[in-house]
Amino acid sequence: MGRISCGNRALVVVAAPAGPYIYGPQSLRETLVNYQYGSGPADVDEFFREKKSWSKVKDKIVGDYINCYLKTVPKLGRPILIVDAFAGPGRFGDGTDGSPLIICKAMRHAANRSSCLFADVSAGHRAALEENLSEYIEAGVCDHPYEDCERALTRAIEMGSGSTIFFYLDPYGIRDLEFDIVKQIYEREIKRSTEVLINFNFRTFMRMSGNWGFGDSASEVARKVKKSKIETVNSVMGGDYWQRIVCDPQLGKIEREDAVVNAYLERVREYFKYGYAIPVKERQEDEVGIPVDELAHYHLIFGTRSSRAVMYMNDVALNALDPYLRQFKDGLLFDFTPQRHLPVRRDVAKNAIVESVSERPLKRPEIYEAVIPRFFMHHKKKDYRAMVDELTFSENRLFADERAIKRRGQLNDEVRLSAKPWRV
Repeated sequence: MGRISCGNRALVVVAAPAGPYIYGPQSLRETLVNYQYGSGPADVDEFFREKKSWSKVKDKIVGDYINCYLKTVPKLGRPILIVDAFAGPGRFGDGTDGSPLIICKAMRHAANRSSCLFADVSAGHRAALEENLSEYIEAGVCDHPYEDCERALTRAIEMGSGSTIFFYLDPYGIRDLEFDIVKQIYEREIKRSTEVLINFNFRTFMRMSGNWGFGDSASEVARKVKKSKIETVNSVMGGDYWQRIVCDPQLGKIEREDAVVNAYLERVREYFKYGYAIPVKERQEDEVGIPVDELAHYHLIFGTRSSRAVMYMNDVALNALDPYLRQFKDGLLFDFTPQRHLPVRRDVAKNAIVESVSERPLKRPEIYEAVIPRFFMHHKKKDYRAMVDELTFSENRLFADERAIKRRGQLNDEVRLSAKPWRV
């Protein structure tokens, strides 16, 4: 098998010696590394000094979903592999966990045949990662960190031919996300469970595609795009379609962001049945007046072939974004939630529920898996459960198989629901 190239990094970091030990839950030893921060070759990038609020949102999504993932995929009966190809040092300077520790701690409760691979191009990051993950390396949960994503992804594809694999790609920019490289993950054999979560940074995309601003005219954007690293951006986006979008004078800044991300998603959906973008946003606590919807700090691109995975990620994403969305209505006279974040109306969702059982009766979990992929990040599973109850007991649009009901007037996940009355 050929090697996978992930591009080069400009960040060079050397970690300082490990600092004092601190003790956390379950008496697990955790090492807090005293990094030296700066821009020199012996410094750690300022990004890792402390975990910013938007990184907390991103890591909450990653951690919560990994927990769901590890409770579900063991049922497939195959080895489980999680790959974090841009791992960083493993812990921030303020002592908070980075994605490698979040993943390894989740692995504690996973099946015995679960393992993970980590990589980072920085020698300093790898040294810190080695220390921060020492107990997990010793326990066989993960290997020693790989020198770059090239080696980690190549190793994952080689050793994971019969495994279910979750790839988490969170690079420092977008240049390391060449589409032809990522596509090799997408093209894994369809019968093997493959999921991917990619951090796509639209603001970095703006800089690389010409450092244009939203105040620029369409002609000015086009001029800057011509001077940008077009071929690099084309390789990341998997084509030049993005150029027509960013130069469209009819699009405002939010519309342009949505159009670029959605166009990229269409490429992802060529390989995955389900592909979604999860905006990583944070609440502005110090904002005065009516809050304004802004660009996302990141978009997490989620690709999967499993409707059940979509159901889990739906709730994980909504829970993480909830604080941001609440600011548009909490304490305000009116609901100022931006149109792009408004959920589909309940009557539309209910019609979809009834439609889902029109061909054959379904149990509640099957209804969720049929409806939620159509309305990703609109309503939580508990909301659909309430709708099913209303459709059954109040509106008489769903009909339950009474033989499976254990308590009168209460549904359970074993009750089949139909759009027509049951014949006794």
